[in-house]
Amino acid sequence: MTSRRREKQANMFHECGEPLCHQIIPISERYCSTHQKQHEAEWQAKKNEYRKSKLGQVIQAQKTKHYDMSKRDPEAVAFYHSQQWQRVRDYVYSRDMATCQSCGNVVQDRKIVDHIIPRRLCSAQEALDSSNLWTLCSKCHYRKTKLEKIISQQQNGDIILAHLNRDWWTKVLREKKEDK
Repeated sequence: MTSRRREKQANMFHECGEPLCHQIIPISERYCSTHQKQHEAEWQAKKNEYRKSKLGQVIQAQKTKHYDMSKRDPEAVAFYHSQQWQRVRDYVYSRDMATCQSCGNVVQDRKIVDHIIPRRLCSAQEALDSSNLWTLCSKCHYRKTKLEKIISQQQNGDIILAHLNRDWWTKVLREKKEDK
């Protein structure tokens, strides 16, 4: 977009797209701030409802299967599909009362039991040790995974990861959540 066009568009206004709302807003926006929040909340509710639907669950299962087959290493697939892991995962999930141990939200969509010290850095016995496991919501799990990747790329990153404990992760994840 050229600078003249941007200048022209910056000076253009229209009414909010919500019926009976006559608030004047910039042309680059569809709704006024009040109605924008309302439409975002409605969209979020529809999205959450879709995720809980049968079709949404089928699509998620297909994505998970594709990830297991194409991106996850075969050793990890074997571990996460083993009976031992499933028993330990169910135990930790119930021990933590289906609550994210970082932010306190109830975990509803799926059982996310995370290794505090990454599984690839643990022995087979430590990978099934419930003291190295905790329940996380999908947002906290995503944040933790991103941080693990960043730390592991640093010099001696795996050594650092092997020494980070639950308290440190809780503190850092809460700080990251507050930053958002």
